[in-house]
Amino acid sequence: MAGTPKKAIFAPANMNNNEKQYKKMKRTILHRAFALALFATIGLTLFAAEEAWLWPIEGQRAGDGILYRPQDNIEKELNFDGLFIAAPEGTNVLCPADAVVTRCDYTYYTSLTNSVGWGPDDKPYDEFIAEQKEYFRRKGWDIRYLTLTVGLKIGDKTLWIHGLRRDNVLPSGTKVERGDVLGTVAWAYHAIPEPHIDLSVSVRSKADDPMTPFGLRTTFRRPEPKPRKLHLTRDEAEADYRQLAGSVKEIYPSLDDLMTEEEYDAFVEEQLARIPADGIALKDFAALMKDYNAAIHDSHFYISCPVPADPKERSRGLRYAFPSLFFGQVATGDSLGTMACVVLMADSTHAAYVGRHIARIDGRPATELISITRRNSTGYDAGVTSVGDYNACYWNAIDYGLELGPQPVGKTVVYEFTDGERLELPMVPSYTPKDYPTAKWARHQQVNRRQRGPFEVRRENDSVLYIGISTFSLSQIDTDSIVDAIHAAERDSVPYLIFDVRNNFGGDAGVQARITRALLGRTPDHPHTGHQKVNAPLFKSGTLNWPEGDTIFHGFAPVEGRKGFYQMQEEEDNATLSSIDSLGYNGRLYVLTDSRSASASAFLAGAVKRNYRGYVVGRETMSAYHCETCIKFANIYLPNSEFQASIPMVRVVIDETVSDRLPARRGVIPDCDIPMTEEEFHYEGDYILDRTLQLIADGTYLDLSSAEGEDERFSGRCILLVAAASIAALAAAILILRHRKSHY
Repeated sequence: MAGTPKKAIFAPANMNNNEKQYKKMKRTILHRAFALALFATIGLTLFAAEEAWLWPIEGQRAGDGILYRPQDNIEKELNFDGLFIAAPEGTNVLCPADAVVTRCDYTYYTSLTNSVGWGPDDKPYDEFIAEQKEYFRRKGWDIRYLTLTVGLKIGDKTLWIHGLRRDNVLPSGTKVERGDVLGTVAWAYHAIPEPHIDLSVSVRSKADDPMTPFGLRTTFRRPEPKPRKLHLTRDEAEADYRQLAGSVKEIYPSLDDLMTEEEYDAFVEEQLARIPADGIALKDFAALMKDYNAAIHDSHFYISCPVPADPKERSRGLRYAFPSLFFGQVATGDSLGTMACVVLMADSTHAAYVGRHIARIDGRPATELISITRRNSTGYDAGVTSVGDYNACYWNAIDYGLELGPQPVGKTVVYEFTDGERLELPMVPSYTPKDYPTAKWARHQQVNRRQRGPFEVRRENDSVLYIGISTFSLSQIDTDSIVDAIHAAERDSVPYLIFDVRNNFGGDAGVQARITRALLGRTPDHPHTGHQKVNAPLFKSGTLNWPEGDTIFHGFAPVEGRKGFYQMQEEEDNATLSSIDSLGYNGRLYVLTDSRSASASAFLAGAVKRNYRGYVVGRETMSAYHCETCIKFANIYLPNSEFQASIPMVRVVIDETVSDRLPARRGVIPDCDIPMTEEEFHYEGDYILDRTLQLIADGTYLDLSSAEGEDERFSGRCILLVAAASIAALAAAILILRHRKSHY
């Protein structure tokens, strides 16, 4: 064998070179595949061992003490996603992995899918617990099952542990480590007559597997999507529409802000008349629902109308498409009085058309298309106009494509410009970044929203501090940081503070109240009272989230001469406010708002403007100032279309006093109202922030002399005002439904 090439040692004499190479390659591939599989198996095993969560009951092994798993029945109820674990009362409950506390409050589960919850707010812990126990006794509920629920953010999952007892509430934002004691075993669900806790997991608000993270074989089953109807009969569509219209009429307490009862009934019948006798496509019924939502527009009212793709349309090659010249309405000067439909984006081939004014599109006047977008706008209160302005600029071209529906490839759009030029171009499937400068469009949607966290504190220069918050759903630790920054600005005599609530859709009323107190100080300029209104304490309309026959609104009573039921607020007692929040900021405060500043953002901006404590810059808020319909919501399910609606139930009256500074049925209108212009659309920086810095440089601020006249006018009237702090205290005191489990 000497001198024989090594590669031929195991080769048959008659094997040609190609076969030899093939055999060698096959062996190599098999060896490498085996090695990769071995390493992958070892790696996955090590990963699973490293990532497996610690069993939460001290002294137990994973799987011990399980009473009920997902898909088990507890009495007659299906346990969809809970893992119920028994242990002696008082046994330590351990943190399963390094986590951040997202929520910690007291809850009582009325069923496996519904709960009511409370937080202690600013009250002493012992006082809060005593009040809740007394409330439970009056309702005849077993107080053992009023126990803590802790939400723990672990990676992309949130672990919920209910049935805990501890001596205090963990502040949201608290970091906890694997093995830390979270509390002790108490009682989680009233149908289980022994001490236990309940675990569940969610990912992006959807129920997830609670067993696999602990290394257990799971029984959790994800819901299988059901085939959806793409066409409704006339009777099916009318039944869904009347169910929604009837529920809104019964539940929604601010309908009078939009139309009279007679006008509402007539509108409903007119809309129902649009349903053809032979039925309606689901997508067309969704359009009908959106028309309804546009008429019943409220920043807290929403109808979800998902429509699956129609395979017949796809098979015919039909697709949604959009005008290749992206257009919108903007102010041509620094005034809303000079508006025009302008080309705002185009691909590189047609870049020269950017800035051109459009007269007609497919023969339709541009003003008509703009008015359609404004008319179809939703998600704003009463007479707010800024949301329509925003949509007319940023969504008009997209709305045009959606209105046309799925189109064949090659469908064109004809543009007629104000100078007489006519141009025909094919539609495009989307505005892709490689073809369009979409960063300019997207940047406006993301202003004051940052990836590193929900707020930012920074120095713009030596004399200006900037604080921007994108949500009021902040942890207690984040709230403390913002309040500390405001107090530091006052202590350090920082002359200018910019507080940014643009693109902030609201959040926790208690967080907003505390930040507002930190800005304004302990004592408001005007004493105030307020009230809340509901249509009735008990509703006939079936909902997904309120037990049938349950009295929802305790403490609401009729008031002579008024329609509905009311809960009146006493004048705010400033002595109850914490001393640290009494400092206030006494420099020049500038608050930035826009058409996406909603709910708590409007509360804060309104309190600042109402009390002449700052200068508001930007655009009218999405939510109205004098009242908002918020706090509690009824979730309505429409069985034929499978659409859902969230109907606000409580009208929170902030201020019944109308003035030039705070007109009726409007949002908070800035002291410096900046219309959307073509210049802003193409601006590379933060347009409104830079304008504010220029206002500071120019010395532009409040005309405080008008505040004295306003005080005199207020003193001669009966003022009903809900301050931010009193709203938050009331919101925290009443029952709120907390959705933890999802079945769809």
